[in-house]
Amino acid sequence: MKKKNKNAIIRKKKEFRFHKIELISSNNKNSIGWHPAYVFLEKGNVFIYVSLTHSNSIKNGIVIKLKKNPNPKDNRDSFYVCEVKEDTKDRFRRRREGWSMDAEDDNAIRDLFMKKR
Repeated sequence: MKKKNKNAIIRKKKEFRFHKIELISSNNKNSIGWHPAYVFLEKGNVFIYVSLTHSNSIKNGIVIKLKKNPNPKDNRDSFYVCEVKEDTKDRFRRRREGWSMDAEDDNAIRDLFMKKR
């Protein structure tokens, strides 16, 4: 069993990846899906991130509209879920090239992280 380092250095990151999520269908079968995530910090083997979505409402949470969609090929409105999450690096796919977060949105997400700490 690996020992977790609680004193791991937190490094700033600015990248978009797809995060592995488990979906439960109506007939109670588990399936795996991938959802876009903005990784803004890295702590050892863990990414700290917020989920991105096109939906202006979600079942159990609050979403905040982004100033600009991070995906340059998409013109639709984009939102981030107002919940900072952590997960291991192996549950993320490769980095999404060309995506960028607006500076104001990045600062708002980092402020959210500092408030939740």
